[in-house]
Amino acid sequence: MAEEEKKDEAAKEQKAEKSAEAAKEKAAKEQPKQEEPKAKEKPAAKPAGPKKVNYVYGALLLHSAGKPVDEAGLKKVVEATGEKAEEAQVKALVSSLDGVDIDDAIKSAAVPVAAAAPAAGSDAGAGDAKKEEKKEENAEKKAEEAAAGLSSLFG
Repeated sequence: MAEEEKKDEAAKEQKAEKSAEAAKEKAAKEQPKQEEPKAKEKPAAKPAGPKKVNYVYGALLLHSAGKPVDEAGLKKVVEATGEKAEEAQVKALVSSLDGVDIDDAIKSAAVPVAAAAPAAGSDAGAGDAKKEEKKEENAEKKAEEAAAGLSSLFG
């Protein structure tokens, strides 16, 4: 009988183990699944291609070198940056610059317009005239310095 009792106890232990495993599985199914933390998603990448400003810089570079601003030259400059030139961008810029005096456009953009102060009256002294001339000279010097600084960027 001792053997039968041992067998009964072993069977009970197996049943208990199986029921414990079943209970664990049931509990796992009933628990809401915890999602694993996702890696941070990267924002959508911008299309690989040169920036629009590179085309403008290329046109200014060609102009300052005395070369014609045409599609072939602009394409070479943009590709020299290590990026592929987009034909549509090149054509659009070249056509928009057709007939534009680039030197005049640079001068008009680089020179800040300062309004001259009106004269106080007809009895203004010579000292006031000298001060106004100095102000105008200073304004011209500043404009020349700004233009010189801008031109140093392009050659």
